[in-house]
Amino acid sequence: MSSRKLVCNITGKTLHAAKQYYDKKIEKAGSEEALHSSYICRDARALLKKGYNVQQIRDALNVSDKFVSTITDEDAKSLSNTSSLRLNNDNQNTIGIIKTDPDVKKFIENILSDE
Repeated sequence: MSSRKLVCNITGKTLHAAKQYYDKKIEKAGSEEALHSSYICRDARALLKKGYNVQQIRDALNVSDKFVSTITDEDAKSLSNTSSLRLNNDNQNTIGIIKTDPDVKKFIENILSDE
């Protein structure tokens, strides 16, 4: 097993991963080689989900020109799981209906009818 040091393929930032985290990432990626070739750091992933491309991310995070990104815009988008981006839908007017236990419903009706 090689080093548990992960290098972001966009920014060049390194992460010294704990064994448990590293093993979980390998399991998700399928292999250690796949993990190292597809790793994107948290900061870069967040910007990808906001729609930034690789060059915009490098500019925003002040990445040195000495580090050459090994990933294309298309690869980065597929790796960032942009389809799972959660959108806030505050403008939807949905009303939740709460169903209560029949005994509780009967109790509430009795209280309201007594008044």
